[in-house]
Amino acid sequence: MEIRGSRRAVVLPVAVLLVLAALAVVLTVAARGSAGPPRAAGGPTGAAAGTPTGPTGPAPVDLAARVDGYTAGFGPATGYTAPDAVQRRAVADGVLRTVEGRPQEAGQALAQAGYRLTEFTEAGSGRRVAEIADDPAAAQGRGWGRVYLDLSAPAGWTVQVPHPVSDSRTEHLGVELFRAAPGGVLVLAGAHRKAGEGGSSDPAHRADTVFAAVVEALTARGLPGIQVHGFDEGSLPGQDAVVSSGTGPAGAAAELTAGGLGQAGFAVCRAWREKCGQLEGTTNVEGRFAAGLGVPWLHVELGNGLRTEPGRRAAVAEVLAATARSWSRS
Repeated sequence: MEIRGSRRAVVLPVAVLLVLAALAVVLTVAARGSAGPPRAAGGPTGAAAGTPTGPTGPAPVDLAARVDGYTAGFGPATGYTAPDAVQRRAVADGVLRTVEGRPQEAGQALAQAGYRLTEFTEAGSGRRVAEIADDPAAAQGRGWGRVYLDLSAPAGWTVQVPHPVSDSRTEHLGVELFRAAPGGVLVLAGAHRKAGEGGSSDPAHRADTVFAAVVEALTARGLPGIQVHGFDEGSLPGQDAVVSSGTGPAGAAAELTAGGLGQAGFAVCRAWREKCGQLEGTTNVEGRFAAGLGVPWLHVELGNGLRTEPGRRAAVAEVLAATARSWSRS
């Protein structure tokens, strides 16, 4: 009898515990279901305008497609509105504040020129990127351009694209180079070089543009730069590319870039050793500014095939990325 009684004493509590455990599971599942999916950290504030969202937050943005969409309508007849000095300074200040990690101050400066700062994860590189562009609610279509900053590393160099579309696919090369080396700042002109009256929309030869103001502000901070251009091979037979330091002395970066392009199988004209036609960048305003400060700067002219054929363009981007990485290490 004592044995039977002790068995009942053990069985009853075990049964009760099993029921309570099952009830706890049911209540936990119900609570999770009512809470909905987890929210992305930071909420929607970091999403770029028009970015699709998924269950865990904004989807990554393909920068190449974004730049393609922006430049698709560029042409000689699309028009251009010249910025005044205050507007140029406001955008340049906004870029500098972003480089310094002060986004709130950057936004305040940019708003003065009808610009805004947004952030997104870039699909091609997986890095966080800041975009400085016209605010659609304030102003757009003026042709002042955009700036993209890699937020994954301290800003260390720039890639400058003054003639998107008119120098075919240089905007694509700019994106590929930006993706290939950390710490880059991509400065992209906002209009066809012939859109403005009297050459006013050609930022490689006009200092009164937003493009020039941004590049000069970054150069003044010591950031070296690579400016990419395109030429018709018929204007310089037998050459695929021209590498120059503009009016500045040829340094290690120029030698590294020319050597890398040569090793990739391209015929390279080195402007510090030989005549390269009218493709040496000596009248370029950004190059003259950099030379005046002693900051490394490269003017790289590329034949049509090196810009429009994806495989050859990728090879060029990797050579230029090696130069950019050399600056980051110095």
